[in-house]
Amino acid sequence: MEMIEKYIYAVTHRLPQSQRADIAMELRGLIEDMLGERTNGGPVAQENVESVLLELGHPKDLAEKYRGSKRYLIGPELFHPYITVLKIVFFALLVAMSVVFVIESMIEPRSVVEHIFGYVTSVVSASMQAFVWVTVGFAIAQYKGVAPNAGIAEESEKWSPTDLPPVPDQKKQIKRGEAITGIFFSILFLVFLYSSNHVFGVMMFEEGELVNVIPFLNNERIEQFINIIYVITVIGILKEGLKLIIGKWTKKLALYNLILNALTLVLVAFLFKDQAIWNPDFMQELNQMSKADLNQDTYELIKTIWMQSKAWVVIGFTIVLVIDTVSGFYKAYLK
Repeated sequence: MEMIEKYIYAVTHRLPQSQRADIAMELRGLIEDMLGERTNGGPVAQENVESVLLELGHPKDLAEKYRGSKRYLIGPELFHPYITVLKIVFFALLVAMSVVFVIESMIEPRSVVEHIFGYVTSVVSASMQAFVWVTVGFAIAQYKGVAPNAGIAEESEKWSPTDLPPVPDQKKQIKRGEAITGIFFSILFLVFLYSSNHVFGVMMFEEGELVNVIPFLNNERIEQFINIIYVITVIGILKEGLKLIIGKWTKKLALYNLILNALTLVLVAFLFKDQAIWNPDFMQELNQMSKADLNQDTYELIKTIWMQSKAWVVIGFTIVLVIDTVSGFYKAYLK
């Protein structure tokens, strides 16, 4: 019956992903057995189902019994997405910093020992900071009561099976891969922008070997705006983390998504409106290098892109964030 499926979803949605299928099967069998005892194999009425579910108890309490756990700094309901976010952040940091290390080593092979030391130090330092901030974020979420939203009033001492929300439509559910990709690119944005003088620019090759990178951005100016870049990254991780925790599009999540996207857009516009953030010598350096490495058509294409990039960066961010916001509201309001 539909009420049984609602109850099973309300319980299993609070459990780690790896346990949900097995516990759903076990719980479904238990409910069928309890109904069989009450009806002696006869027809099952609505009141029989309600009686069985009331005996099993609130979905939140039953989920805690399956977990065999009580209170933690980061509770069981958030622990699985917490570990997932940590893994994604660590992996993205490792990938991004490894790319920077390889490029730096190719440009300055004589300083490879220095690059290795800097690489290891940066990975350890960034990983420790990521661990602290992700843990603090999830601890705050735990304290505020943010949890996978099953739609039942958690504060109520009394509940009825008729209060169970419907199992969400597949179109409303958020795929983990979508949130994981968002977190991954947030980290890449931070590392690549911070290392813009090595990876974010036009790579110049000589006889098949990378000899120089002409950066798009002014690295000294980037360092002055590094706090804003950190905030943009944290907002991106927070947004995708909420998607992982809640697991489906709701009106509240769509509103959070709108607010965070709007804040991101404001910060990006503020960051890139400063003309000094762009490399003031870019075209001059490119012109010098292009005589040997670039044909005229390629040079003109890069020049055109460079002249328009300041506006298109903000336009590009705007398009992506508007699509993300509209898509969230559309899925949240699906019937």
